[in-house]
Amino acid sequence: MFANDPKRRQLEFNTASRNQWERFAPHRQKVSSLLGAGKEPANTRLCVLGAGNCNDLDLSALLKAHREVYLVDLDQRALERGSAQQRVIDHPALRLLGDVDVSCVFDLIRNWSASTPISPEDLLALADWPSQRLSLALPGPFDVVASCCLLSQLVNSIYWTAGVDHPRFMELIQAVRAGHLRLMSRLAGPDGVAVLVTDVVSSETFPTLESVPESALAGLLPQLVQTRNFIHGMHPAVLMSVLRKDSVLSTTVKWVETAPPWRWKLHERVYLVCAITFGADDAVRRIRTALTVNR
Repeated sequence: MFANDPKRRQLEFNTASRNQWERFAPHRQKVSSLLGAGKEPANTRLCVLGAGNCNDLDLSALLKAHREVYLVDLDQRALERGSAQQRVIDHPALRLLGDVDVSCVFDLIRNWSASTPISPEDLLALADWPSQRLSLALPGPFDVVASCCLLSQLVNSIYWTAGVDHPRFMELIQAVRAGHLRLMSRLAGPDGVAVLVTDVVSSETFPTLESVPESALAGLLPQLVQTRNFIHGMHPAVLMSVLRKDSVLSTTVKWVETAPPWRWKLHERVYLVCAITFGADDAVRRIRTALTVNR
């Protein structure tokens, strides 16, 4: 067993957070609304990457809104526990896809350390394998592809293995980030929508976050950029820049939207969370806007 095995750590994270259902309630409402909960039933397919315990998903509402809901995670038992807790495990439209490494590289990186030589081929694997390999294993394309606070966990896998002192640490972070965004874009295809929900900063480095008025949360984002106080690569301005400039994403992503940030309490920390929605077809964007306005 490798001391910093990212698979083991991810399973431990799911175990530690599985009893947080009540605390997730406001966060769950925000996320589920972004993914279609509350809308009229549609002939659509939703795929959630890294669904884990499903504490941030109102599965009943999402199953009413979509023809099929696919939940993907490394932890099959977490998916089963979460869907059983919400009493939908036997729903005919629910698909549980467990034992899936969304990053496609956990086996590659689990024995890395601060002294591990990182080759150009390693960086290419981090950036290319998710969209090249996982997209073939999942039954896409999907109408909606979601990633719910998963990207920061994938970035943490680099902290756990190579570590922040590795000379190519930032390149590794950038490659993991590009790999996940490319995967989402590939799974959404030309007619789908990708919804990235990510934590931006926590009360660990921004202790007054919990006391900031709700109306002032959006105003924190420029401040966080100026002070460089955000989880590596997770600020929405940085993510939007990647979507515009990445060699692969810049050719497929034609529109990007952001949602107002909100707070999420997990264990003893408070997180500032943002959502970025993007897609390849501007007609899909106009339809989504019309549906939102007419709800």
